[in-house]
Amino acid sequence: FSCTRAGCLHCSLSRIAFLETIDFYGLMSLLSVPRPNGSAAERETARSLKNWFEQHGIAYRTQTFRLYPYFFECVGLWLILSRTLLAIAVWERWGWLTFPVALIGLLGGTLDVALNLPLVTWPGAQRGENILIEFEPPQASQEIILSAHYDSKTELLDHRQRMFLFKCMNLGIVLTLLLGMWGLLDAWLMSKPFHWLGVLLTIPMLVLAWGMGLHLSLGRTLQPSRGAVDNGAACAIMLGLAEKLSKSESPPSDTKITLALFTGEEVNMQGSRAYIQSRDWPLSAMVLNLELMAQDGDYIYWEKDGNAFRLLPTTKSINAMFAAAVEKITGARVRPAGSVNSDGASFLFAGIPATTVGTLDSHMGETGLHRPTDNLERIVIERLPEGVEILKSFISTLLQPKGDKHEG
Repeated sequence: FSCTRAGCLHCSLSRIAFLETIDFYGLMSLLSVPRPNGSAAERETARSLKNWFEQHGIAYRTQTFRLYPYFFECVGLWLILSRTLLAIAVWERWGWLTFPVALIGLLGGTLDVALNLPLVTWPGAQRGENILIEFEPPQASQEIILSAHYDSKTELLDHRQRMFLFKCMNLGIVLTLLLGMWGLLDAWLMSKPFHWLGVLLTIPMLVLAWGMGLHLSLGRTLQPSRGAVDNGAACAIMLGLAEKLSKSESPPSDTKITLALFTGEEVNMQGSRAYIQSRDWPLSAMVLNLELMAQDGDYIYWEKDGNAFRLLPTTKSINAMFAAAVEKITGARVRPAGSVNSDGASFLFAGIPATTVGTLDSHMGETGLHRPTDNLERIVIERLPEGVEILKSFISTLLQPKGDKHEG
């Protein structure tokens, strides 16, 4: 690896030359089109990425899995239908039947998200495809995985706007269980005041269920996100890194490097979950997952990653290594951010050290994603080769002799 000191004239000229060598403009044109899971555009993007690797002489392999592309549309419709049926059961005094209606309503969707069991999300299942580039020396003792996802998504609400609904999710679960038991008691007590109190409690439950349900189910009907920030730029950086690593004259002697381009991230991280389950883990591994790269603001790492049911802290030592790499290349400091829902969580749930990193938009922050505002105008093209240099520096830290590594 070449010198990557902050402010180094040689490195600055190298990045300019790299920008001219790799057609990042062309890559971002490829990676700035709506490509929701299960769409022809998503499959065409996968074909284009593989063609790019073939044209550049980079060996890759694919891993296929069963993809449920309408995952959140199904969850959204289930929320609306099951909670509406529960409300009718309370209104009409269905008695003991009210409780199984509530319980089945909760299991559907909850187990799909928490355990990836396709109870209500199975319609429209098809083949998903992860793309993997592996640089493996004969005697590897450790593995580093760098990942990004190439699928995109459009939602009714912005990330920040939908947070209100997520924060109220536990309240919705409690109301659903409470109303299920309410029906049992109502049939036994036969009290009008008790009955009408139950009717009143169905109102906040329905507001939450319909709000979240419409948010999850209407995305494909809206003007789509182009997925440039989330997550086209990260994929472009990964391709640039693959080009650099494939031409390296001194491959690492003890470290396997895996570059993973996942699909299915926007539908409950199905691609990364399938990847983890599909392989053995004979080596100690760590994961650096890329999101929202090449915007004009600060570099960040998220302190927690997970889903609506479970958040885990990201790995501090990897955060420190990434921060050191950014400072070495750019001279800037990395900011910690709050929580994220990304492929990094799949690895954390499996007990594999991981973190997720990205950049902020100086005006919009982490907002404007999964919306038409996620477009090519938000990408700073010069930051794509910069991102490659940061990843190279990050990897080079792992390749240092053990005694030379900085403590994390």
